[in-house]
Amino acid sequence: MKYATPLRSAGLFALLLLLLSAQNSGCRRRAPGDTIVPATGARSTDFLRKQLERNKTGRIQTLTAKGNVYVEGNGMAVEAHLNLIWIRDSVLWLNVKKLGIEAARALITRDSVVVLNRLDQTYQAQSIDALQREYSLPEGFPMLQHLVLASAWLSPDVALQADIKDNLHRLSGSNHRFSADYRLEEGSFALRQEIFLQPRDARMLHLEFAQFKKLAGAGLFPYIRRVEVFSPESGSLRLDIELKDIEINVPKSYRFDIPAHYQRTE
Repeated sequence: MKYATPLRSAGLFALLLLLLSAQNSGCRRRAPGDTIVPATGARSTDFLRKQLERNKTGRIQTLTAKGNVYVEGNGMAVEAHLNLIWIRDSVLWLNVKKLGIEAARALITRDSVVVLNRLDQTYQAQSIDALQREYSLPEGFPMLQHLVLASAWLSPDVALQADIKDNLHRLSGSNHRFSADYRLEEGSFALRQEIFLQPRDARMLHLEFAQFKKLAGAGLFPYIRRVEVFSPESGSLRLDIELKDIEINVPKSYRFDIPAHYQRTE
């Protein structure tokens, strides 16, 4: 089912803030972090690019997880519980609860985003292209897959150059649409950060990954993700996700129905 009407209100992250803001946490969460092995010497561009491309996530077809989510922006800061189901190239399903009560349910596909507001029995729908524009994503659903898997989204038309920045190996470059910046630690060459900038439109997407653990079938896998976005329309928003109970390649069913009495809002 396609939904082509753009979402004119706060957007996906901001909607979570509005749904969950009945209990404002009032505190800022510390940046995700753990011990990072600093880069000791420069590596070649080809070497670092191969490290980005050699991750084992290509073998993952499904991923399910529970976790905690923290959203901050528009003067609010709230926490909630998250259930996540991802199916490669097709579906990202999210269920968000606050104080044991489901506040929101979202279904993201290759062409649409639908969010149910359980608290006031409404729903909002937009095209994936609208989400991509609103949150400065270089691509739509494929970019969200890379966020779930913590793998690098690489554009074939961006020529990358290698150096060391802030004690991490860096690959950076740009094309006519955006600039890309990837940071890897020494030794494991795990991806720690991705930054995408669109200077012409004053948009930014910054991803961080932390708390790496060995996960069967996936190698070193980060359990913490931070997403920071800025756009003139939405301002600054930050989303921290701490995953647990991760299962890969164990298919799970999910439900997403829009009740007949729910009203569509713009």
